[in-house]
Order: sequence, then C-alpha cells, then structure tokens
Amino acid sequence: MNPGAVPADSGYFYRFLGAHSLLIGLLPFFLPVFLWQHGLDLAGLALLIGVSGVGFVAALGSWQRLAVRMPLRVLISLSFVLEFGLILVVGLLTQVPGAPLFSKPGMAPDISMPEMVLAASAIGVANGLYNAFFWTTQRTLFLQQLDGNDTGRHYGNFQIFVTLFLKAGILLGGVLLEFGGFIWLLAISAGVGVVSTTQLAMRAGNRPAMRQNAVLFRDAGEGVTLLGSLTTADRRGSRPVFIVDGLFLYLESHFWTLTLFLVVRQDYSRLGVAVVLLALVFAALFYLIKNRIDQLPVERVYIAAVWLYASSWLLRFTLDSESSGASLWFALILITFCSSFFRLAFNKRFFDVARQAGSVHYLLVKSYSSQAWLGFIFIPLAALLLFIPFPQDQFLQYLYLPAALLSAIYWRYSSQG
Repeated sequence: MNPGAVPADSGYFYRFLGAHSLLIGLLPFFLPVFLWQHGLDLAGLALLIGVSGVGFVAALGSWQRLAVRMPLRVLISLSFVLEFGLILVVGLLTQVPGAPLFSKPGMAPDISMPEMVLAASAIGVANGLYNAFFWTTQRTLFLQQLDGNDTGRHYGNFQIFVTLFLKAGILLGGVLLEFGGFIWLLAISAGVGVVSTTQLAMRAGNRPAMRQNAVLFRDAGEGVTLLGSLTTADRRGSRPVFIVDGLFLYLESHFWTLTLFLVVRQDYSRLGVAVVLLALVFAALFYLIKNRIDQLPVERVYIAAVWLYASSWLLRFTLDSESSGASLWFALILITFCSSFFRLAFNKRFFDVARQAGSVHYLLVKSYSSQAWLGFIFIPLAALLLFIPFPQDQFLQYLYLPAALLSAIYWRYSSQG
C-alpha cells in the first residue's frame, strides 16, 4: 500500500465517491443528450470531447503541484467547485436568452457555426478541468485502498457503490430535465457540493494530499509531463492502450448515451429508467463475479473480456432509433454485461500494473496520454464533420464498426513487464 496516502480509510474514499457519483448522475451523465437537444450536433460533441482532453492535460500540472504542496482538502474542495462550475457554464449557455445554445420552448434550436464552436469549447474546457481534478483524485485515493491480490474485488465493490449513487442521480436528473427543472439541478448540485466539501474537508484537516517521492513521483524531483508521457513505452503494451482507452471511454459515455437517448425517443425520464434497469443487471453481474475474478486464470479472463467488449460494439452497430421490443432489451443487457465485464477485467489489470510501475506516476502517464490523444483525434474529427456533412444518425451507428476493430488493441496489454 502506498505510504503517502492520507487519509487511507475506505469510509472517506466512499463518501467522496458517493457525493460525486450522485452529482455526475444529475447532469454530467446527460451532457451529450442535453446539448444535443439544444442544437449541438456530432461535430459540436466531437469538439467538446477534444477540448475536454486539452483542458484535462492543462490541469494535470496544477493537480500535481497542489497534490504535493497543499492539504488533501484543497483537492477535494476544488473537485466540487469545478463540478459546479461545469453545470453553471452549461446553464449560462443553454438557459439564458441570447446565449449560443438557448432556444425558446417548442422551437427547434438554430445556432451558427461560430456559436457552436464557442459553446462546445467553453463547455469542453469546464469539463476537462473538472474531470482532471475529480478523476485523478478519485483514482489516487482508490490506489490507496488496494492491498494484496484483491484488485478485482475492490474494483467490483467500487463499481457497485458508484452504480447506486450514480443511478439515483440519473433518475432525479432525468425527471428534472424532462420537466424543465434546470434551476433545481443547479440548486441541488450546489447543496450537495457545499455539504460534501464541508464534511470531507473537516475530516481531512491539514493532512497532506501526497508525500513527494513516496507516491506521486517515481523519480526524485521530477513530476510527470505531457512529453514524457507521450514518449513512455514499456513491454506491457501500455502506450497503444493508453491512446485508445480515452477514446473508448468517451464513445461509451457520450456517443453510446446519445444512441440510447434516440432509442428511447429522446425522453430524459425514459433514458433514466432504462439506464437504471440496466444498472440492476450490471450490479447483479458484478456481485456474482467480483469476488471470483481474482482467483480465475488472469490471462484467460482478460482475453475473454476483450472478445466480449469487441462483440458489444458490434451489437451497438445493430441498434438504431427503430429498435424496440424484447430484442432491444436483450441486446442492451448483453451490451451492459460485455462492457461491464471488460471494464472489471481491464481495470483490475491496470491497477495491478500501476502498483508495480510507479503507482500514481503510472496513473498520470495514462491520463496525459489518453487525454492528449482525445484532442489529437476529436478536434480534427469535429473539423471534418463541420465541413463535410454526414447524416447524423447513420454516422453515429457506423462509428461502432471501427470501434469493434479498434478494441483488439486491448489484447496487447500485458500484466508482465
């Protein structure tokens, strides 16, 4: 276990995780579909993702300095402040008359290209800053919970806990968005953020977030940099996997969420209910396998998980806005199982490797690399979509075919250096 972690008790970690999971469910989960309904098309979403990656990379240097020099409560407080800042930026751009993404009730949104670029860039920056401080702090605290060969069990518990709070937020957020309650989303987010920040900051006190050279840095005196991360190579196949993993995370969280939204006829509350029903399956499956995965043959489990993940993208390709009935739900359950099982196997491998390869240093190398490649991939994609029009629904559907092929890169990731 890493010696520089403070506080290391699991109760603190799960309080932090629960509060943020609830907040993510209220609006950030709905971000792609909410912005879609306010006129941000696939080009805008691609630009938002690319700028998010750039913002994330820009914030990581500040995160490292604060993690070494400041108390943990500063990182905790900033994560909640930046989450509220993201919601505030979205609200200003969509709810204020005259704003780029504002449209009157009952009227189709009509935004110009400069307005779309401005809105996507502003939200992307806010999203990147929040993601950098929340996810990096969360993963660092999670690393401190690991001990022995039980990473799979820990990650399974972690995912089940996240699911409960995230889906509660999604249910509430879906209802509020469907019935025009954005101001309530803002108020609830502020309330949860203030209460959580106060409690967690008081509990952390003045204890340092990290101890230099004990946790954060593998080599004395040097932090992790973008250039160093992009040129890092090992025998585990980390670099190609780091390049594609950020891409897949956004394909799942933004483009797949948008597909689900179209499948449920663009209804927020239906989307919330559908996601929660699938989450029940997700939680049941995780409960069954989380305590066993650490005892199963590691390589066989991982290879099977990648096969299932590739299959899930092929299944996604078969769905469109005309899909319905029992076959739709059967496909969604299979996709949920395949994706969830892969994430369990992949994250077990990642955190096992992280403990061997420099702990948070390895985590930061992945973050720099994955997020930088989001910018390299999605900003040019946004430009392509802006100037070469594609049918939106067809492009979204056919995007999943190359994703199935690209997922084969995960096979290159080895637990042995």
